Amino acid sequence: NYLMSLNPSVILFDVPLANLTQDDREDPSHPVDTNQPLQAALKAAAPKIVVVCTADQRVADDFLQGELIGDRSLGVPDAANAVRGAKLRTAPTCAENESQEPAFLQALRVATGITDALHTERGVAQFGPHRIPLFGEQMLINFTRGTGPTCTYGQIFQGGCKHPELITNHIVVVGSKVIDAGDVYSQPVAFSHDPSFCPESRGGCMLDTQNYGYRIQADAMSTILQDRYVRVQPDISMRLTALLLATVVGLLVYLLSFRLAVVFTVALLVAYYAAILGLAQLDFLADPVYAPIAIVLGAMFSLGARYVLEERERRKVERIFGHYIDPRVARQLAATRSVEELISRGERRDLTVLFMDIRGFTTMSETMRADDVLGVIQDYLDEMSKLILKWDGLIDKYVGDEIMALWNAPLPQPDHALLAVRCAYDLIANAPAVQAKLAARGLPPIGWGIGVNTGTAVVGNMGSQDRLQYTALGDTVNTAARFCSAAPAFNLLVGWPTYEACKDYIAVDEMPGLQLKGKSAETFRILKVTAIREGAGSPWVPIPTDAASEAFAAKRKLYTTQEVFA
Repeated sequence: NYLMSLNPSVILFDVPLANLTQDDREDPSHPVDTNQPLQAALKAAAPKIVVVCTADQRVADDFLQGELIGDRSLGVPDAANAVRGAKLRTAPTCAENESQEPAFLQALRVATGITDALHTERGVAQFGPHRIPLFGEQMLINFTRGTGPTCTYGQIFQGGCKHPELITNHIVVVGSKVIDAGDVYSQPVAFSHDPSFCPESRGGCMLDTQNYGYRIQADAMSTILQDRYVRVQPDISMRLTALLLATVVGLLVYLLSFRLAVVFTVALLVAYYAAILGLAQLDFLADPVYAPIAIVLGAMFSLGARYVLEERERRKVERIFGHYIDPRVARQLAATRSVEELISRGERRDLTVLFMDIRGFTTMSETMRADDVLGVIQDYLDEMSKLILKWDGLIDKYVGDEIMALWNAPLPQPDHALLAVRCAYDLIANAPAVQAKLAARGLPPIGWGIGVNTGTAVVGNMGSQDRLQYTALGDTVNTAARFCSAAPAFNLLVGWPTYEACKDYIAVDEMPGLQLKGKSAETFRILKVTAIREGAGSPWVPIPTDAASEAFAAKRKLYTTQEVFA
């Protein structure tokens, strides 16, 4: 009666009426029909009152006269047990319902005078002037923070509501705030409740994600009246967004370095979730799961694919250069240079080139059996190649008994000239071991000369399309080959640029009267290395030419003797 005196637009009555009795059980000796005043008030308020009916709490027959009856129709709780929306057209759960529309829609009809039937087509419900987007079969409720004005039952009997003007010409929802009555639901949003949500004796009785059923009814009506609908990203849009993001992330991650790829992926995820939060403020729910998963999967797939391709490239590089250089250098080369860069690009750079070959081998091989020729060459090349690889040289090629090796290609080597000279020292010092190995197999001893030169040359893969070889060419290479041809057995000849690069570590003698074809003796000096040392202040160690020559002579004499007796 008090509420009707304030002339509200409509009263939505959401209070359990199924268990009310006519008798006052507190005083059985004086039975009083306690339902009669409420019945009379409801009848007097008709048709400005809507009574909520639920399937498990049927409205008592005494309260069915003169009031509009509607189903509560709160949405089915999701996996998180949260009510997200309300169905606008429900299956009949209460026989007393005047229509299949929920109670809050009937309350809106009474309040706004809408008489048109609810029409649903293509995911949109037309309710009078309101076009309500549907998610599945329900309207998603745009939940408020529950800060609307309230008036308790006690306040009415203590002089009335604090703001009666807010009731006049407004929709009033009457509900129960008794926690134990079971009219508390979880909702998908959380906010701090005002103190009126809980009795004084039970402060903090509700979680921030819980709300009373009658307040959820009010939020459903507010959503329609203000046309502030919660819109959900369509499935096709989610799929296209996920696909687009996965593609873009995959391409960019493939092109970026690993560190930048990780930073980019994390930054994109942060930006995406920031965009989701921004859209949520505009009542639009974007996909929070599939697109981020697509971003992560796109990045992981791209990184995995890049790893596989880079591993394949690395193995190609190791396979191409594994026969020429030490495997450790090949792995380092594979980690820093691509196959395309190594194969397709030539470059001009400073190199140190070493040539060595056997003295008099052509004449000697003409008198030997083919198997013996191959045996000598194989033992010689095997021992020499090990030493070249030991000093990080690149074995460019074998031409019969001649070996060509490079330093400072394909990887930079700041001390490339010194590395080549130290390698040459070991090649000469190892002569006695080679002679002993040959003698053990009944093969003749051999002697070799070495030439080393430093300068600019062109390096790269050269040859036909079907057969390429990494090599160097230029005057520096040709000069090193001529040094080798001019070097006596177990001697090392170098050019002036090599000496300048190693002068603190080698002692040399100039070779007078020796001139290379096409070179001027006045402008081109030929030097024989006589000694080498580890560093400044270290003792000089002579090039073991004499020891190597003596071993050669001894084995030569032994071999000749064996031939005579044979």
